[in-house]
Amino acid sequence: MATPYRPVCLSLMALGVLGAGAPPPDAGADDGAALEASVDAATAPPAALDASAPPAPVEAGPSAPKAPDAAAPDPLDSAFVHLFADYPDAVLELRSYVDDGEWKVACRAPCDQKLRVEGMDARVSARGMSTSNAFRIEAGRGTANLKVVGGSESSRKLGTIGFAGGIPVALLGMGLWGYGKVEDKPALRTAGIVTLGVGAVMVLGSLPFLSAGSTRVRDAKGKTIAARFDPPSL
Repeated sequence: MATPYRPVCLSLMALGVLGAGAPPPDAGADDGAALEASVDAATAPPAALDASAPPAPVEAGPSAPKAPDAAAPDPLDSAFVHLFADYPDAVLELRSYVDDGEWKVACRAPCDQKLRVEGMDARVSARGMSTSNAFRIEAGRGTANLKVVGGSESSRKLGTIGFAGGIPVALLGMGLWGYGKVEDKPALRTAGIVTLGVGAVMVLGSLPFLSAGSTRVRDAKGKTIAARFDPPSL
């Protein structure tokens, strides 16, 4: 005999299963709102930067190597020069002996300076002092010590005039003496001897002035490396 409650129980069980599988009324609405929010976030433009926010630190890359100073002398072609001169305002001048350019002031005495000397001629000049002959300074370590004993430019000029004038006078005297001897003219021979003597006195008298006007440059050992004692070219 069937129990009257059995159909009722089966009906209640069926309703329970159907109720458990169906979604709640607001579930679909919530899922739709979430999907719409995600789409809006993906398509929205980027937000403006906050002006108050500090900028992101930038990592500093390796610093570029510093270019060498073009004005700094290379130790392979330079020398440390110490210059002393007994004339005020004496200067050391340098000039390239390859390019044969103009003389340029390198330092003023008393001078203690590192200079580029490779391929350079050097000389010393000052007001009232005869300019020294050209000389060269070797590059390398250590100190190139230079001592300048200046000569008077005015004395050198007097010596130059005496030497340049004495040579032609002496030659003229020799010519007169020779011609007088050949022609047997005692007066010409006498005039030739006198003229020759005057020329010789002028030449010999010019030598002390040339010596006083000579400028000498000595190194650390006292050796003369440049001397201005050259008679004028005739």
